[in-house]
Amino acid sequence: MTRAVEENTSGWAKAPDFSADPADLARVHDATARDRAHYLRGGMTEIECRSCHACVMVKKTSPHHTSVQWNSAAAARCNELATIRESGGNPAMIRTCPRLSASIDHGVAEGIIPSESPESDPDGYW
Repeated sequence: MTRAVEENTSGWAKAPDFSADPADLARVHDATARDRAHYLRGGMTEIECRSCHACVMVKKTSPHHTSVQWNSAAAARCNELATIRESGGNPAMIRTCPRLSASIDHGVAEGIIPSESPESDPDGYW
């Protein structure tokens, strides 16, 4: 048995218990919140669909890769997704809304959305 397992009474050696050290607990909490913010919103730009005006967060990491963060308001507003739902389909099974894709391409062409990841993280994460 490893030392970490012997000292850990919670049953999971990879999850240390910081309750005895409030400073470490606060540090881990802050780092976790920073990780979450970075992975969910880091480097993302809000873009509005030029067709239905749904607003989503977008990040291009390369010319061929685009991350789109939908929210419930945007999903409810998108006409393409509504049409799929009305016909009994599952909008989660389509790659993306083609009208939103065109809006993203327009945003890249206009310089609103960077076409790929920058050399340094604009959020200061890396």
